[in-house]
Amino acid sequence: MHRTALFIGALVSLVSGAAYADAGRLGGMGANLFGNSFFHFGNVNLKGFPVGDIRAGKVRVDLQHTRLTDVQRAYGGTIFEEGEGMGAARWLCYRGADATTWFMSNILGGNEFIMMVAVQAGAATGSCDAAPAGFTVPELGIPGIGAPIGQLKSTFGSASIGGHSDVSYRADRPAKDGLGTANDAQYIGYVVRGGTVVGVGVGETTTTKATSD
Repeated sequence: MHRTALFIGALVSLVSGAAYADAGRLGGMGANLFGNSFFHFGNVNLKGFPVGDIRAGKVRVDLQHTRLTDVQRAYGGTIFEEGEGMGAARWLCYRGADATTWFMSNILGGNEFIMMVAVQAGAATGSCDAAPAGFTVPELGIPGIGAPIGQLKSTFGSASIGGHSDVSYRADRPAKDGLGTANDAQYIGYVVRGGTVVGVGVGETTTTKATSD
């Protein structure tokens, strides 16, 4: 019998070394992507990973490998935290004139490595800092804020719209763990209003399958 176990062995030791964080509240598209109830990422409906390197101005973000402190050194801001254990979130949030951006970590990222990036049109909700001069909304390499829903269909194929006017995508692939037992999942979530994208986020998670008797 197979069971899916959380792939955190190599990351647990990083938790104690994560940057100090201030208490905050995760809101908006950041909370939507971080939680388990807004989007529906259980079903694989993509054949490959659409998002590679994420460009945020002068910073290149590689999910699961770039640290929150790497972005903080480039743009400043506060690393906020909320929750405990498996529900613990740490993030940077930058509020711009037209959009808000979140860079987020969780326990699988040792509360240090960026596992998710989310962008929302309009003002921020929750704990967020004003975007500094030179900050630009991340380029994910997929349809973004302002894209028509038809562009999602032409890019990814059909996907059902959920109860929150959300569209969910997921792709899986074997991870390079040297054992052939790990799996990488990339998930993409959109919020659509009036046929237009007003929120988008992407995240990655690594899990490993273990055999038990």
